[in-house]
Amino acid sequence: MDMQNPQPERNNVVKELINYQEVKGLDFIKEFLNTLPYITAILNSDRQIVFSNNALLKMLNVETLESILGMRTGETINCINYSEENGGCGDFESCSYCGITKTILISQQNKSTVSDESRLTSVIDGRVVSYDFLVSASPLNLGKEYYTIISLNDISSEKRRKVLEKIFFHDILNTAGSLDGILDIIEDSTDKDKVYEFINIAKDTSKNLIDEILAQRELLAAEQNELAVKKSIILSSDLIKDVIKQSMYHIAAKGKVITLDNNSKSISFNTDVMLLKRVLKNMLKNALEAANDKGKVVIGCYEEPDFITFRVNNKGYIPRDIQLQIFQRSFSTKGPNRGLGTYSMRLLGEHYLKGKVYFESDQIEGTTFFIKLRI
Repeated sequence: MDMQNPQPERNNVVKELINYQEVKGLDFIKEFLNTLPYITAILNSDRQIVFSNNALLKMLNVETLESILGMRTGETINCINYSEENGGCGDFESCSYCGITKTILISQQNKSTVSDESRLTSVIDGRVVSYDFLVSASPLNLGKEYYTIISLNDISSEKRRKVLEKIFFHDILNTAGSLDGILDIIEDSTDKDKVYEFINIAKDTSKNLIDEILAQRELLAAEQNELAVKKSIILSSDLIKDVIKQSMYHIAAKGKVITLDNNSKSISFNTDVMLLKRVLKNMLKNALEAANDKGKVVIGCYEEPDFITFRVNNKGYIPRDIQLQIFQRSFSTKGPNRGLGTYSMRLLGEHYLKGKVYFESDQIEGTTFFIKLRI
């Protein structure tokens, strides 16, 4: 089966039912699968569910297996990329990077047990929910046909803990180290003007340190749907100036230039200032990390009927395979145990601010992240 075109022809309903009846009669398999605490399902050769354990039914809040019979995994979990118009689970461009699909296909091709990690974003009750799964797929030969047993072990909490450890032990420790170095300079300096200058830098660095900690607390609350939205009137130019000022002292800004677009507009509008500021700071941080040494990052605000749009641009290009995974939690080009920046942009910007967060990237204009809000 072609890994670049994993969508096979659908089985017809009759064959699905034959598959289901064949597996349903094996009581020992049913009993064994239902003892497992994680999601387990049996798929036919076309990756359609012909049996599952109770863990999957409980997760989906459905009472009978018949209601998901013949579906693929992305359909049952309501993967954000799933679309009937695109042909279903496995036919979307980003499906070629789906750990679940890849693991199943490799297992089917090699008739072997395969394990891998997978990131999956679902829409549940209108809310975007991200999962990290440890996926395992094994062949099951029942004589007439090969089936595949897959298991999805939710390791989201473990991945979340590792990301937080990385942030606190790396990012926050770096900021604290910078603050300590500034205080040493102040202590050793006899130049009063220099002392005042470094005190101001120390204050800004201290604010960034506190902000990093608050950002993680807010993100945890946001994921648990516990974040309160508090709106107030703000002038977009004031917001951008504040975001630029705070970002200038971030370690990613060293040797880089942040500029305001000459075409940027100053617009008064109503929003949650702290949450929007968080989104814009993540956009700036992301752009600064992607920019070359002495590179320039441009931020601006623009108005159109009923909408206000903020955008942040750098001249770096994001390869297509990375573009398809950019908003997934735990995905990062900066190494393992990272990947909350772009994910939090979308979570805060869309679920809480009710806007649209997206990006464009090409080799001429570079990469631009946007947040578009109704005013």
